[in-house]
Amino acid sequence: MATDTVSPASGKKRLRGYAEIGGASLILGTAGALLQISTMPASLLLVLRMGLAALVLGPLFFFTGGVAEVRRSGRFWRLVLIGFTVACELLLYFAAIRLAGVAIGISLEYMAPVYIALVAPWVLHTRRERSDMVAVAVAALGMALIVVPSLVVSGSSNLVPGVACGIAAGGFYATALLLMKGVGPSIRGTTFTLFFCVCTVAVVTPLAVWQTVAGHYRLAWSDLGIVAIMGLVYTALCFSLFTDGLRFVRVEHAGILGYLEPVTAPVWALLLVGERPPLSTWLGGALIVGAGCFAIALGRAETEVPA
Repeated sequence: MATDTVSPASGKKRLRGYAEIGGASLILGTAGALLQISTMPASLLLVLRMGLAALVLGPLFFFTGGVAEVRRSGRFWRLVLIGFTVACELLLYFAAIRLAGVAIGISLEYMAPVYIALVAPWVLHTRRERSDMVAVAVAALGMALIVVPSLVVSGSSNLVPGVACGIAAGGFYATALLLMKGVGPSIRGTTFTLFFCVCTVAVVTPLAVWQTVAGHYRLAWSDLGIVAIMGLVYTALCFSLFTDGLRFVRVEHAGILGYLEPVTAPVWALLLVGERPPLSTWLGGALIVGAGCFAIALGRAETEVPA
């Protein structure tokens, strides 16, 4: 029977989960700025990034019992579905960044915690926490302060499709988190990430070939460096940390902690590409950070239910 009592061991796992998700999100905040620097087609960058990460994680998977892990879980096709969901999310996320800018693209994708807070109790059969709903409402207000001013002042003809891609990316992101949480704690973060990588390469490679040839793209050394950083740091490391941490915390808390990425993204956009955010962006970021702290401090730990 589930219990609300949290043992010292489970408390340590919860802290580990928060640390992994928070640390990964802080690092991922730089991703949007690098996307703006790169001249490589977004689809090609995505394929090379995920392919490089797969080359790193593949041996780890096979030599550390990954095949047996997947067999024991009985979740192979669920993992494939999650992989394709993440592939769609990443492609739409890259498109939103390129079309609407760093702040708008990332912020719209990170409406996912709002979707999760609304549907998680029905999908995962968990109790709806009042503190989670308050935190999500505050975080959504903070996100509005980041997005709305950018929408008002932007005169780009690509804004509407960029916003559409960002909203869709948020929906796929929320779906992926819920699907991963439904798998349970038996699958490691590195295994999840390997499936992300393989499925993304399978889905996006035809588009990458077409965009590269049609756009007459010529490879630049700076783009190779960005591919290396995204493949090794953002994907192999950060994706593995985030999905591993998801095993130990409530999915609602994971989504809120993930807001550290869009909060720090404008800072990196300013430092790396000179995209100067307005005051409303900083105010929105402060609200989001406060919401995350509120949810973690007052929200209940996830109870451990026997398999």
